[in-house]
Amino acid sequence: MNFKDFKHIVLNTRCTRRFKSDIKIDKSELEELVDVARQVSSAKNLQPLRYIIITDESIKHKVYKPLVWASNLPNWSQKDSEKPSAYILVLNDSSIDGFSEVDSGIAMQTIVLGAKTKGISSCIMASIDKEEYQKIFKLKKDIKPIFIIALGIADETVKLKDVKNNITNYYRDKNDNHIVPKRVFKDIVLSEKPLEKENI
Repeated sequence: MNFKDFKHIVLNTRCTRRFKSDIKIDKSELEELVDVARQVSSAKNLQPLRYIIITDESIKHKVYKPLVWASNLPNWSQKDSEKPSAYILVLNDSSIDGFSEVDSGIAMQTIVLGAKTKGISSCIMASIDKEEYQKIFKLKKDIKPIFIIALGIADETVKLKDVKNNITNYYRDKNDNHIVPKRVFKDIVLSEKPLEKENI
């Protein structure tokens, strides 16, 4: 893979919130992704992360109910036919004194990029009911849910736009495309040389 291919995958791996729920994803495809993620960098190599791969219909329904989707879009809705085909629940083994937030970011980005190479779209979500998931999966007290990744075949278009007037909230355009504003390069890269004014 060259840089052009890498950039294409990264820029097209966007949070997707509407899926083609009738298209199923084989569990083995997700197991491959987690198998790669378990081998990425981990702070102090402590590897506190654990995963639950969810494809069973009844469990998917239980997992879906407490999720909060698209909090920036008050009128947003999702039909049953647009729900994810699978989930990967990311958990932290709190008995290990690791850096789960750092590790999970690295691991989840690996998973969603890998998923995109398989034609699978995703949405990393932190708005989860941790206590409810603790009950659903009868987890030991040291195993804490921290994030969930929704996965499926995309049924929406997501576009990137430059940030204007410092407004970063995502929104839907008149064609119901999902628009994600991103800060431009010159606004996020600071000078390496000391300036007379503050470097902000």
